Amino acid sequence: MFLSRLAFAGFVLSMASAVTQTCQPQQPTEPTTKVPIRHIVFNNDALLAPDKVQEIAQLVRNQTVDPKSLEHEMAAIAAEAGEPVRRALQDEGYFKAEVHAQAEEVAADQPQYDIVVVVRAAGRQYRLGDLNIVKATHFPTQQLRDLFPIQRGDIFSRETIEKGLERLRTLYNSEGFVNYTGVPDVEFDDENAIANLTLDADEGKQFRFRSVEVFGLDSETTSRVLDAVQLKPGDVFNSELWGRSLLQFPDLSRYPAPHSGSKLDEQNGWVDMVLDFRKPPSCPIDMSVESAIELTGSSTTH
Repeated sequence: MFLSRLAFAGFVLSMASAVTQTCQPQQPTEPTTKVPIRHIVFNNDALLAPDKVQEIAQLVRNQTVDPKSLEHEMAAIAAEAGEPVRRALQDEGYFKAEVHAQAEEVAADQPQYDIVVVVRAAGRQYRLGDLNIVKATHFPTQQLRDLFPIQRGDIFSRETIEKGLERLRTLYNSEGFVNYTGVPDVEFDDENAIANLTLDADEGKQFRFRSVEVFGLDSETTSRVLDAVQLKPGDVFNSELWGRSLLQFPDLSRYPAPHSGSKLDEQNGWVDMVLDFRKPPSCPIDMSVESAIELTGSSTTH
């Protein structure tokens, strides 16, 4: 029996810990034009559904390029065209499919290209063998396993596995594990066309909600906003509940849409949230729940 092992970095789904974001000046954008594509040709694509082929072709045609570096950018677009084909085959269990794509210039006087995508080899169609979750202590293993919509013997679909990984991340985030990371490792049994998946669950620390800092509102409006926050100090931090709170704020149409961010007290396991209603700078700052920001100004604790 031949076994091969492969860890997929693209499968790693996590909520990053506190990192200060730096605003960099925006660079002027270069003029672009629609890709000069005559035809998109797919070879050996019998394993792909016709609607999937059309979807990929439309995706490629919607690209834009810089006319000053057309040859280089068309080569890059061709290479990228192979990736959705590879993913589509992996969704059907052909995890080791070999796909090659290139741009071929077809008109010298007026630049025009054909994009040729070739499935060189589909390989074996793999089915799920074992699915093991290790190092998980907060939730029962079976509860976590049930989040994956795939059973032993089902086609080993990349899309299905990613869906299960996302559900795991959502569950852990709902219980305050904002630094949770799930690292999948796949062992392929090529002889029997079986894929055994092991997920290493790094749960991290469980965080609780401590406070909210509000910027850009008067004191009365600030109080109304804080009253709408469904999390109370000491509650296990639930990112979904925090998101629902943002939808229930009173009418704030005269203020800019708020930016929401977080600051993590890693040592003590606290989450301090930030709501900034001030006009954003010309260079925007990432203020998602996954990132932290340094702000100066008045604050209100909830």
